[in-house]
Amino acid sequence: MTQKIKYKISGFISTQVISIVLLLSLGVYLLRLNLLAGSVRSSIPMSQHKKYPKGIPEKFDPDGNVQSFPGNTIICHLSPSSEMYASMQALYKKLKEHPLSHLYTMLPPSSWHMTVFEGALDKRREVAYWPADLDLNASIADCTALLEKKLESFDLQYETPFRLSVIGFKPLVSGISVHIESRTAEENIAIRHLRDRLADVTKMRQKGHDKYRFHLTVAYMLRYLSDEQEKGLMEFLVRHFKDMPKELELGLPEFCRFEDMFAFERVLYLKNMEP
Repeated sequence: MTQKIKYKISGFISTQVISIVLLLSLGVYLLRLNLLAGSVRSSIPMSQHKKYPKGIPEKFDPDGNVQSFPGNTIICHLSPSSEMYASMQALYKKLKEHPLSHLYTMLPPSSWHMTVFEGALDKRREVAYWPADLDLNASIADCTALLEKKLESFDLQYETPFRLSVIGFKPLVSGISVHIESRTAEENIAIRHLRDRLADVTKMRQKGHDKYRFHLTVAYMLRYLSDEQEKGLMEFLVRHFKDMPKELELGLPEFCRFEDMFAFERVLYLKNMEP
């Protein structure tokens, strides 16, 4: 083989090696870009990946029709004789006539309440969202019966009424809700302790138990709002808030069963036991 041919072969091999190295480098670079993009996508809030806000289509269909959603819960109904009820009735009427009313569905006034402790849902059978001492395949009726038996002898150990401050409206993500809190640090400690005791007796401690924010919901969002829609609706709510009572009181908690979000049937009151 002549020296000239040897140089040609050597040059050809070197070119091929360089090409392979460049291709491998490009592949690694593209892989890193893909992984980075995946990391960025995973950091986007889950709500932005969903077509509808939380509660749609489980509690309401996209047109606002109430859906079957059986479960149980511990709540305090808002008294029809309270100033807060009258204010929310006025808000209810204005929201029904609002230009953006097609973007949310209203809850009937008879259902207005503050949740003291989240119960179990027929459609959510998971550890922490279902009594630990009840089979996950048990019926929701059996679940309600078990909790009723436990709560019959539960000592509330809380001097009602619940005294609460009206803080404002929660962000318009899944619904239109009034944010409420205990008036004093001592009362907040007391209601948090009550929730802890309920978690112990029901053997249910859901995610976010310690950071739960109390509220009164008046409507569920059917669609995600644009920035402009959110700004306009929140400005409307802030104007109404100026005339709302800034304090309210709620009576004894009620253990309730429900078939949907329109009605909560009382099973029993939680009471202070006689000494």
